[in-house]
Amino acid sequence: MAVERSRSIGTMTEKNKITLSCRVDAYRSGWSVVDFLAHRFRYHTSERWATRVTDGWVLVNGSQIRPDHVVHKDDLISYTIFHTEPEVDFRYDIVYEDDYLLAVSKSGNIPVHACGVYIRNTLIATLKNIYGDHLNLAHRLDKETSGVVLLSKNPETARVLGKMFAEGKVKKTYMAVVHGRLREKTLEINAPIGKTMDEATGRFDELDSDLSCDLPRYVPRRHVDFERGKPAVTRIEVERHMGDYTVVRAVPLSGRTNQIRVHLDYIGHPIVGDKVYGPASSEGKPLRINRQALHCGELRFAHPVTQRLMQLAAEVPEDIAELVSRLAVR
Repeated sequence: MAVERSRSIGTMTEKNKITLSCRVDAYRSGWSVVDFLAHRFRYHTSERWATRVTDGWVLVNGSQIRPDHVVHKDDLISYTIFHTEPEVDFRYDIVYEDDYLLAVSKSGNIPVHACGVYIRNTLIATLKNIYGDHLNLAHRLDKETSGVVLLSKNPETARVLGKMFAEGKVKKTYMAVVHGRLREKTLEINAPIGKTMDEATGRFDELDSDLSCDLPRYVPRRHVDFERGKPAVTRIEVERHMGDYTVVRAVPLSGRTNQIRVHLDYIGHPIVGDKVYGPASSEGKPLRINRQALHCGELRFAHPVTQRLMQLAAEVPEDIAELVSRLAVR
């Protein structure tokens, strides 16, 4: 959905008034507006969409409609809400920049793109405000993963970079702090990854318990699935043992969602601070880290225009460095 924003006035929380909009596609032309919305945007049930249509939150071509209104191809559907996004850490450092590329090192508390309840508070929205709408993400990091993010400055560079990432021509190296002592100095985890279905809802993306929210709060979950999963390989190298913890270097040889996190949990060494895949004790307080200890430290690739070998590195952030220092003296 496209987004328009304005500030609401006179509210104690000063929420953002946000209008999300999209066009009806040919496939769903002829459906009722409620059936279209429930199929296209599954974070609400048909009943909840019907309530929002009745309450006037949903317009079709600028007009209020009934829940049984039939939509047609290219109709404009708009959905207006008042919305407050969680706070994030907007800090970033420029790692590299030229006429074609921009690389930044992001914090461990900001999503790179719009997802769930995040629309404005994202890395790409922040950078587009500076560089313009032509800027595009070449890859993604999780909200709580810090490190190098690569972006393109024009459509042709975006196309070439997309192909390079798809073909594995960009080497990504991560640093992680994990639970337990890995016995092997190096190992390769070759285990296919698939989506985890929520048995209660039948959804592959699990929603949290806040059903009053007007935007989805997805908890993306993946797991090793040898029957239906997609191939995934991660190379792990032990950097350092610290009591019952290990610092590792992780190199994903494929690009599955949450791959490093899922693979490390699969072998019994989840990442410290991982709220989705780690044990309950890893959720920050005992080790005083508020996010997963995972950092994208380096990207290596041939420049898509000049063909020069690029080695873009991001320093280990303060919170992970402090975690390692505390564990080292235990």
